[in-house]
Amino acid sequence: MVPFKRFIAFLIGFLLFMGSVARARVPLPLATINIFLLENGLKVLMAPDHEAPVAEVQVWYHVGSKDEQPGRTGFAHLFEHLMFDGTRNLAPNEFSNYIVRAGGMDNAYTTEDATVFWETIPSVDLPVALWLEADRMRNLEITDSTFKNEREVVEEERRQRFDNQPYGNVVETLYAHAFTVSPYRHMPIGSMEDLQHASLEDVQSFYDTYYVPENATLVLTGNFDEEQARKDVEQYFGPLRGNDRPLRRDYAQEPSQTSEQVVTLRQQVALPAFVEGYHMPADGTPDSYPLQLAAKILADGESSWVYRRLVYQKQMAMQVDCEGNFTELPNLFFIFAVMNPGYSPAQGEAEVETVLDRLKSGSITENDLNRAKNELLRDDILNRQSAQGRADALGYDAVILKNADLYNTQLSRFIQVTARDIQRVAQKYFIRRNLTLVEVYPQAGQTGK
Repeated sequence: MVPFKRFIAFLIGFLLFMGSVARARVPLPLATINIFLLENGLKVLMAPDHEAPVAEVQVWYHVGSKDEQPGRTGFAHLFEHLMFDGTRNLAPNEFSNYIVRAGGMDNAYTTEDATVFWETIPSVDLPVALWLEADRMRNLEITDSTFKNEREVVEEERRQRFDNQPYGNVVETLYAHAFTVSPYRHMPIGSMEDLQHASLEDVQSFYDTYYVPENATLVLTGNFDEEQARKDVEQYFGPLRGNDRPLRRDYAQEPSQTSEQVVTLRQQVALPAFVEGYHMPADGTPDSYPLQLAAKILADGESSWVYRRLVYQKQMAMQVDCEGNFTELPNLFFIFAVMNPGYSPAQGEAEVETVLDRLKSGSITENDLNRAKNELLRDDILNRQSAQGRADALGYDAVILKNADLYNTQLSRFIQVTARDIQRVAQKYFIRRNLTLVEVYPQAGQTGK
């Protein structure tokens, strides 16, 4: 068998040489995935390989910002920090000290749909990482001091990433106006006001509800012995107990938007900008595959349609971005641009409309389609070269898309997309009544007005 890394290099080179994913018929890299369920409800996925003497441990808690209640936002992101602050068995910061002393790395991230904790460690230390994750799954000690400290950390993070950044709240404004009842109406960062009003009892209740075995998926990739790993998982996670009642997931369904919405902001920015948000379906649905390829065609790289028209040809914009925020529930496909001096958002929007009309008219060439597929396939394969990247992909497919087998089969769904499929979804979703638009203008007296 060809070693994994050499196979990846061969695959990428072959695709670039052929210039056509559809014609190349290249076999995609597959993984053997073993899945088992503990009696307490914890789902375990193991996909070993022996490329390097490292193992990846990830715990996916199926709780994100969409599970927060109005007035109680920011809890999932808060727990991304709290989970490092000590348990009945470990002092604060001792968790990461174990990992670092072993020569590993650890961190966490929060999305709308999940909170993920991960460790990349030498294979011999896999039992240590498993014990650490099992310990904080049910033994976390949330004190008034740690709660207040981490709340301050989250508040400062919000100030740095959103409140004090040029255009930092533009996307947040977009979501607040594009959605009326969807749980995606607020961002994962949450609001400082909600965190200030939260009590220690509120936080403890959130932990007891969502950070339990039945709401978690453990993902193991890298170099390890499956039989021994399973014994270790059963030893450390098996005794854990969670809720006596099943979790209820009853999310409000956003009604269809019936007319275009326009929001105007005046802020302390040097240049005008705009962001367009079109409602689109959830990830893993049939239309999500051509929409992801549409994003590649529109604004992935300097040869993409929107970038080439606004930045190169018209020289109207200094920055453009286009992507779909694909999530467990329906979300937004957005286009963002910062205009050059002397150009207004309306001028940029008109050019974007011209590009979208081109997409809807069926002007996608075979070269456009093949480039988009090659770029998507390249990104996916490169991400899977590390044990962490493979665990990220496997966990996402299992938890968010609810089908771990997609790890081996989903790329073929992109390859099967036709230009007509992309034209169809463009005609369906990129329409004015489905659009929420946020325009940003410098405040009076600033450059770029």
